[in-house]
Amino acid sequence: MPFPLLALLVACTPHLYSPPDTGSGEWSWDAPDNGWSMGEPPQGLEGDGWHVGDVVPDFRLMDQFGAEVSLWQFYGQVIVLDHSTYWCAVCQTLAQDVDETWLEFADDGFMYITLLSQDNEGAVPTVDVLQSWADYFGITAPVLADDAGIAAQVVGAEGFPRLQLIGRDMRLLNDQIVPTDDAQIRTEVQAAL
Repeated sequence: MPFPLLALLVACTPHLYSPPDTGSGEWSWDAPDNGWSMGEPPQGLEGDGWHVGDVVPDFRLMDQFGAEVSLWQFYGQVIVLDHSTYWCAVCQTLAQDVDETWLEFADDGFMYITLLSQDNEGAVPTVDVLQSWADYFGITAPVLADDAGIAAQVVGAEGFPRLQLIGRDMRLLNDQIVPTDDAQIRTEVQAAL
């Protein structure tokens, strides 16, 4: 394998968080300090991968307020994981309905998470970029910077946006919500709740 390709693959390898074994054979998951709802995953939960039926791996990413957010802190909720980029026109159209959809189902145990993988220049978004996205589209749900390269592992050739539906037990229910629009998101969420 040529060196530049190898370097590219190594640079794009996601660094996902896994609860460590404490050495005593006990599983340990630490809740991050942020203002979002907090559930605690059950002891021994392990991420399998990103295929339908898998328990998705936990990740720890920065939100629009500069706080660390764990995917698994939303255990017990149905989650839409929206892989978007700042420069994507379809992502921008979809973002216009995020808050309305999230707030409609939030009391039923629903969370909408936007994972921005790139800013306008293709770099990992900063807190300012995340806040700009949230402010412009009126999003009060989590907007996270994908500095772990999760989109590189999940999105593939289909491109952005990529919408995934995760069940209350952190199992991937739908790998790609299509059509990619608010009406279909609502249909999928209602069925999962």
